[in-house]
Amino acid sequence: MLRLFANLREIAGSARVEVGSGTVGAAIEEASERFGPDFRRTVETSRVWINGETAAYDDPVGESDEVVILPPVSGGNRSMSAPATVDLIAFLPLAVLVLAVIANLRSQEIWAAALVAIVAAWALDLGSVLSSRGRLFASLAVVVTSAVSAMAAHVLGGTGYSLALVVAVAVGLGWAVALPAYREVDVFSPVLLVSLFAGLGTASLILARSAHSPDPRAVDVFLAAVIAGLVLGSMVERMPSLPLVDPFSVTAIGAVLGAVGAAMLWDLDVVGYLLIGLGIAVALVAGRGFASMLRTGRVSLTERPPGWLNSLDGVALAAAIYFPLLTVIL
Repeated sequence: MLRLFANLREIAGSARVEVGSGTVGAAIEEASERFGPDFRRTVETSRVWINGETAAYDDPVGESDEVVILPPVSGGNRSMSAPATVDLIAFLPLAVLVLAVIANLRSQEIWAAALVAIVAAWALDLGSVLSSRGRLFASLAVVVTSAVSAMAAHVLGGTGYSLALVVAVAVGLGWAVALPAYREVDVFSPVLLVSLFAGLGTASLILARSAHSPDPRAVDVFLAAVIAGLVLGSMVERMPSLPLVDPFSVTAIGAVLGAVGAAMLWDLDVVGYLLIGLGIAVALVAGRGFASMLRTGRVSLTERPPGWLNSLDGVALAAAIYFPLLTVIL
């Protein structure tokens, strides 16, 4: 059985196609011969899974197996030959961060609501990607953790950050107890990990903007750093290969420059924010590995993970460590 998405589904005229071949490669070849050259060209740049695991073309396929093909339009790989072919949808995470900038100009309540909304969009994106691999993911549990952590940070201050850890574990365990399908380790573990990042990240950014923060402009610097890092990294990733330049180092350098530039602009502690910028840079790059592991089941830093909001994986990790960095360094 082949399960098709996006334009592959449109070409085939169905989301599911029965094939009788014995391997993944033979099944794809059979479908390509059946549906024509457009189908074949799209498959060549698509991601392929079998029963939720990354597939190789020589993997055997039985009658009960499901082969999932996720084309580039749904977040798979693609080759880019020039900056003019930049996929603007790939910059959707930056649009989300721009909305965060706008929310940051308003009240603390609006800021908290915006953070929870961003977490909800991120969790739904993760859930969609994992669903395409045949995996369950409790997006609502992640949103509940974020919302409760936001309230805890707002009411309890620094104690709320520690409580976010407890909330993430409690919600994850509660979900597994209430719904047996979520008790499997490969389902429970991603939910718990993402909930931790969501809860700690939400609490961290709320505290960074509160009276408990050592700097009232801390969130402004954070947004400047992550936006600079993601913009520069995304641009380099979609340009032709350049010598001695890769998107990871550019993302890291952009984050550091963004933090230092913002500190200089607002006459803040430049040395302190240089160190904090380094922490953000490491988190953004590490988030790429986290995104790859979570979204594809394997760690690869050379491929863009599937999903519209995959760049927010690194931002979530950076947010989770941001308030502790502030309190230790400033």
